[in-house]
Amino acid sequence: MAIKALEKSENEIKFVLDKATPELANALRRTIAFEVPVLAIEDVYFLKNSSALYDEILAHRLGLIPLKGAKGYTLSAECKCKGKGCAKCTTKIKLKVKGPAVVTAQDLKIKDPSVKPVYPNTPIVKLLENQEVELDATASFGLGKEHTKWSAGLAFYQSYPKISISQKDLKNPNIAVERCPRDVFDVSSSRLVVKNLENCNLCMSCSDRTGGAVKISSEDGKFIFTVESWGQRSPKDMLTEASKTLKNELSGLKVR
Repeated sequence: MAIKALEKSENEIKFVLDKATPELANALRRTIAFEVPVLAIEDVYFLKNSSALYDEILAHRLGLIPLKGAKGYTLSAECKCKGKGCAKCTTKIKLKVKGPAVVTAQDLKIKDPSVKPVYPNTPIVKLLENQEVELDATASFGLGKEHTKWSAGLAFYQSYPKISISQKDLKNPNIAVERCPRDVFDVSSSRLVVKNLENCNLCMSCSDRTGGAVKISSEDGKFIFTVESWGQRSPKDMLTEASKTLKNELSGLKVR
C-alpha cells in the first residue's frame, strides 16, 4: 500500500490509500474502529444515588465518557492477572458530589493521574438540593468490537474519483459548477475544468445535469480514507496501531 496525506487536524486525518484492494481497505477500516484498545469505565458500584437518574442510566453515561492519557495498559484478557483487575489493565475511579450541582466528568477522581476525561465539562447528572451521588468505578482496557465505549474513533473511505469531460458535448459548463455540491469544478476560458478532484464524492449530480458530457467513475485500488478520533488517541496513533494489528492477524493466515 501507499499513503499520501491530504488533510490533518488534532482529531482527524484524511489521506489517499493507493495500491490496495476494497477488501484490504475495509479490513483496515474495521480494525481502526473496533480493534484499537482504549480505556473506558466498565464496573460501577453505587454507594449513594438520590438523583433523578437510575443507577443503570448513570453507569451507562459514565461508560461512554472518553478517557485519554492511558499508556502502558494491557487488555484484561491478555493481562497476567487473568482479568481479575490490576494496575496494568485497570484503574480505580471515585465520584462523590452533593447538590445543588451539575456533576461533570471533571468531578471524577481517577487513581492514575495520567488518565483524564477528554471532555471534562461533559455533564453526567444534575443534582438538586440534598441530592447526592457517591460511587466507586473501575476503568479497564478494551476493544470496540466488545462495546462501542471502547471504540477509539470512526474510519470511513470512498473510491478515488476519476472525471472525464467532453467539452464538445458540454453546452453550458456553468451547469456542472452550479450542480456540484463539493466545489469540484470551475470554468476557465469557457471550458469546464476540474479544480478539486479529491473533493468529489461520486454523487453523479454533474453527470446527470450535463447529459453525460461529464462522466464520473473511480480508480481501481485507490481510496480516500478518513480517520476521526473521539479524543482518547490521536488519528495517527490509531492508524499505526491498526496497521500493526492487521499485519499480525494476516501473518497468521496460511495459503493452501
